[in-house]
This record gives sequence, C-alpha cells and structure tokens, in this order.
Amino acid sequence: MTPTTPELKAIVERLAKLERQNQTLRAVSMIALITLAAVVSMGQAVPTSHVVEAQKFVLKDANGNVRGWMGVVGNGSELTLGNSNAQPMLRLLVSTDASDLHFFGSHTSGINIGVDSAIPSLSIAGGEGHGRAGITFAKGGPALSLQDENKFSTVIGKTELGIQTKGQPPSTSAASVVLFDGNDKVIWHAP
Repeated sequence: MTPTTPELKAIVERLAKLERQNQTLRAVSMIALITLAAVVSMGQAVPTSHVVEAQKFVLKDANGNVRGWMGVVGNGSELTLGNSNAQPMLRLLVSTDASDLHFFGSHTSGINIGVDSAIPSLSIAGGEGHGRAGITFAKGGPALSLQDENKFSTVIGKTELGIQTKGQPPSTSAASVVLFDGNDKVIWHAP
C-alpha cells in the first residue's frame, strides 16, 4: 500500500517517526531500569560482620606449636601468650571481681599487676628466688614490701602484725616500718 495523497503520506511519515521515538524511549527506559536495579542491589550488599563463637581459641605457629590461647576459665576469661617453647610469657585473667596481668620471666621471675575485690597491687619477683617487691593498696592504707632470698622482709606502710602483745595494735598505720624475720615474726617496728 502506497500513500497516494500528500496528506496520507505526511501521516505515514509522522507515524514512522513516532515508532522510532517509541523504540528509543523503550531502550533508554530499559537501560535506566537496569542501572537503577544494579545501584539498589549494590547498596543492599553491605558487608556484614561475621561472628565466630567458641569457648577457647588456640594460636599455633607455622610448625604447629602452641603459642597462645584465649578462652573461658571458670567465671572469667583468660588470654595467654607464650614463646616458641610453649611456655607462657604473658597472661591476662579476668573474673567476676578481679583481674591480673602477669609477665613471666625466666627462672621464676616476673611481674604481676592486679586488682582483687577493689584492692590494686603490683608485685615483682626476681629470678631463682632472689627476692620480691610489692605495692598493695588495702582498705587500711598502702604498703610497700621488700623481701630478700632468705625471706627476711620490710614493710613500709599498713601491715598486719600477727600475734599481738598487750597494748599493741593488730596492725600498723601507713606511717610505719616493720621488719620481719624469715618466719614472718616481727623483729622490729616503728612506731
């Protein structure tokens, strides 16, 4: 069928032009819809955090040697890190009302920092029993203690005297010095 009149020919040309515009509009609309769907799906693909649950984790080196562990202990938790011989070198313990951080050294030396029932303390031990030192903040006051390898010790500050004699208080004040023998008996004190 061929258009015979100029009016019919103009209508056919306009109709062909509208069909081309319609196809272009469909193609653009389809691309826009796909792009929008991609953007929406990327926004929903936010990385989620992963939770790993266990009662104990063990850290091993490339040779399979245990170098540390973290886990539940009684009413608390523990983190222990060790050396290549699987010996603990650092240990953190936390329980209901106490926490301890212990640094292990060779030959039984070490440092311990802790809080037990709201009483903080710091203790240091020399290797092979060559003495200890410590600071404790008890209810009655602070105390600095020193002990040699023969277990003779000095306490500066609040300390319990043990066996009482007439007129002697059961403990000293923070402004005192007490010397003990190797059996924890008072050998001198002031005041």
